[in-house]
Amino acid sequence: MTTLTEDQLFDRVRAAWAEVLDVDDPGSLDPDQNLLEAGGSSLLLIMLWEDLHELTERSLRVADLFQHATIRAQARLLAGGGEEPRQQVTGASQRRALLGRARTAEVPRPS
Repeated sequence: MTTLTEDQLFDRVRAAWAEVLDVDDPGSLDPDQNLLEAGGSSLLLIMLWEDLHELTERSLRVADLFQHATIRAQARLLAGGGEEPRQQVTGASQRRALLGRARTAEVPRPS
């Protein structure tokens, strides 16, 4: 396996996020926003975990992605950085993300 630099890992993590979130332009994703706030779900987090595991062939736990919940934090984790996670996915952040999506969803109006 070829060793990737942190910048290369960052680009690949961002591309993996774009794929699971069905976003055409990976560059439009905020690298400091967690997956749930970016429109993802727990199921998409599992899909991301599988993609990142294949990408790096590292033994990752799903909990690692919850603890390192942003593109930037995941790239650092995969690069072997020992930095503390900046933002974790918590029950509260998940509820905020779900409420935000519910507020912006179109509700059909009765005819």
